[in-house]
Formats: sequence, structure tokens, C-alpha cells
Amino acid sequence: MTDTAQSPVHAAAQALADAFDEARALATVTALCTPVMSGRSLGSAGHDRATRLLEDVLASWGLTPRLDTFPIREVMRLAVQPTCHADGPLLSRNLVHRAEYAEHPRSGPMPAPVTATVAAAKDATAGQWAALLEVPQGDAFADLATELTNRGAVGILAPQNADGSGFLTKRVQGPAPVELPVVAVRPDLLSAAVGGELTAHVPLLREPATGTNIIATLPGSNPEARPVLLTAHYDGVGSDPELHFPCAGDNASGTAVLCEAARVLSQAAPLPRPVIFALVDAEELGTLGSRHHAKQLTGQSLAPDVLNVDMAGKFNGKVAIELGPADPQPKALIAALDASGRQLRIPLYAAPVSSDNRRYAQAGFAAAGIGLGAAHYHSPLDAVERIDPAALRKAGQLVLATIYRLTQP
Repeated sequence: MTDTAQSPVHAAAQALADAFDEARALATVTALCTPVMSGRSLGSAGHDRATRLLEDVLASWGLTPRLDTFPIREVMRLAVQPTCHADGPLLSRNLVHRAEYAEHPRSGPMPAPVTATVAAAKDATAGQWAALLEVPQGDAFADLATELTNRGAVGILAPQNADGSGFLTKRVQGPAPVELPVVAVRPDLLSAAVGGELTAHVPLLREPATGTNIIATLPGSNPEARPVLLTAHYDGVGSDPELHFPCAGDNASGTAVLCEAARVLSQAAPLPRPVIFALVDAEELGTLGSRHHAKQLTGQSLAPDVLNVDMAGKFNGKVAIELGPADPQPKALIAALDASGRQLRIPLYAAPVSSDNRRYAQAGFAAAGIGLGAAHYHSPLDAVERIDPAALRKAGQLVLATIYRLTQP
């Protein structure tokens, strides 16, 4: 198709892009990030509130969203606010949860506080905490945990560095738990704790939950045409018992971009191809919602072109694009993204976007992950006040212009 500054395609794509309202998108981000949303953690009342809110938002644009549920084997959450106290010659005080210590995703049960002296793992004997100064990878961690269990250790202290925000990044998934309790501790404090006594109570619960994808379809003028799929995950890592995680950049921002794009497209003239909007769940637990959705689409003999937006809260001068599958190359998707980026003067570059786009690519769909960024990752500082409205607008405009081009003959 011809695409010059004077062409109808160029003008129509620009008109859709210009209709994106970043103030509306920011309002959606704000609504999703209030404390009552509980960080949108699976299994929480806040997550259910977010689902209802987003269902209402899509319905307000005349769409008919449906809720598609799927089982989740396990969600990790803290039963109560954890505690950790060190008492030794180099470190004697209460440690600060999330800034100095945190739960570890491989921890075994810890229903009550554990008090014991701390020894380096190689020297730990019965009745002691085993401090790991380096973390063995893969099966080696489980093997070491088994060895320490046989030695009679009461638990493992594993190092975790703080990120740029000063917090220990919240982890909500991982390999199977080991038998012993495991607590993550900032490395400098972990070294200082060796030789003293430590009391910790970090009770991680693992419970089943139900994920919910929110799906709405905007019919095209040719309802039999192959659809375009716009996706974003709306779940978050969840709040701590006494510390709120807004999860604004990751991924209330992408969710808001999808909702605003749905408004613009639902109020525009019908496109030739249907557009499916999918707010997918449980991305933070291993992209489980998109895996479920991709299987459904395959079962319906649908193979959409996919755009997935994850983290649109901060613009660092260019937009990351991950394309898949590599063979065959999704030529139409590449061309539409490239033309839209050039028209809107939004620099694009090939970079990893590790999100739901990979599930759709694995299903054999032409898929692109779109990522701008977030001010902080899996941190309580990932808040609304750190969302850049200009980033929302760039992401929304890029999505709208690309969808328009994809739907043209």
C-alpha cells in the first residue's frame, strides 16, 4: 500500500493516533493503582476490583467484554507482615522488610519464628541458619538445600541485592520450594549477620487461584477477516501486608493504553479486520493468561497479528520492539510498525520484551512486544506520579497507527 504524507492511509493513521487522549489513559492508571486494588495480585479482593473496573471501562465504549477464567495451581503471598531481627557483634537491630530482607520464592514453610545462630553454609551444623554468600544456580540450589536439611540446619539465608530504587525486587514466582525456610537478605547485612543470632518469621503461603482474562472484540467490516489482537497484562505483583505496590508502570500503563485505544477504535469507522482486545491475567506468574488465550485462539483456528504492550510508563528516547516468530518473519507486522514509527517520529529498536508476546509467538502467531519502560520495577516506587503521560501517548499512538495499517488491504 502507498504510504506518503499525502496518502489516505497516512492521513487516516494520523487521525486515529491524534485521537489518543493521554489524560484518559492516566486516569485509568490512577484508578488501577489505588491501595484498594492491593497491587492487583491474583487471589486478592483488589484484583477482583480491577477486573470489574476494566470490564466496565470496555463496556462503556460499547464493547461486550467477556470474562474467561482459568485455574492457577499456586499463588505466593505473605500471610502476615514478616519480621527479622539480628543480634550479633556486627549487626544488632530489626531489619527492614523489602529494603533489607524479603521472602524468597524457594522458601519452604515457616509457620512460626525461627531463632538460631548464623554460620556460613559450608560450616553450618544442626540448629543453625546457613548463610549463602553466593547462590548456586538451577538444581544446585535444591541439592544444597537437601544437604543442609540432612545436616540439621534450620533455614537458609540467601543474598539478594537491592535495585536502583533501594528495594529488593519483589519475586512472585520461581522453581519448586525446598524443604527449609529461605530468607533473602541484602549481601552486606548477610555477611554481618554471620557469627550472631537471627530471628526471622517470613511466612509464605502458596494457594490456588483463578485467573481471569478480559476479552472484547470490535467487529470489522469483513467479520471473516483474520483479526488483529491487542493485548496487555493487568495483574501486578501485589502489595505487602503493610506496604502498597501500585504496579503503575508494570503494567497499569500498558493496560491503560489498551483501554484508550479501544475507545478510539470503537468510535471510529469500522476497520476491515476485527480487532480483539485482550487484557490478560497472571503475566507475573509466568504469562499464564496469554498461554491460555493463545491455546483458545489456536483451537478456534484463528491466527491474529499480535501487538502486546508491557510497560509504557517512561519514554527513554526509543521504543523496544521484540518480533516473533523469527521464521517466517512477520513482514506485514514489521512494515506496519516501521511505517508508524517513522510517521510519528517515534524511534523503534529491536530489543527483548519478555512478556505475553512470547506466548503468542510460540503459538505461531506474528507477534510484537512493545515496551517503553517504567521508572521502577516490582518496587513500591512504581507509582502513578512516576508515569510520564507523554510515554502513554507515544505507546497509544504507535499502537493505533500500526493497527490501522495492519487492517488495510
